[in-house]
Amino acid sequence: MAFPHIVLTDSQTHLLAELLLAPLPIRKGSGRGAEVCEEDTAVRGLDHDTAPVDLSRLIAFGLAVPRTGSAHITDLGMAVHYEKQLGVAQAHLGDVVRFATTVEEWHPRLAQTLRLLAQGEISLAAAVTDAVSPEQRA
Repeated sequence: MAFPHIVLTDSQTHLLAELLLAPLPIRKGSGRGAEVCEEDTAVRGLDHDTAPVDLSRLIAFGLAVPRTGSAHITDLGMAVHYEKQLGVAQAHLGDVVRFATTVEEWHPRLAQTLRLLAQGEISLAAAVTDAVSPEQRA
């Protein structure tokens, strides 16, 4: 089965992350969508005005499902959430590697240590030890 590419807004991404932590209480709205309590959205840092629309979109994408008075994340929703988190982590590691490449001319040992740390080949403790060793300062 192919994994669909789903683009979410920041508020939809936030709501999806919140659903991963705990279901969101909902009740049937007067329109087509579900209503969410203002207190529930405020506690989670969600925008009360956009939450019902965002929830409707997440349900339409198959990332969430309404069940017995609350909205729950689906397996696909979890996969989309973690895929986004993986992309963010990869971008950060890419920044570290680009930084190491930039400073390599002036601090070759530091650059090598940063690369090894970013690649998971050494521990943070080993990187710190290497960075503060007397040979590094010389």
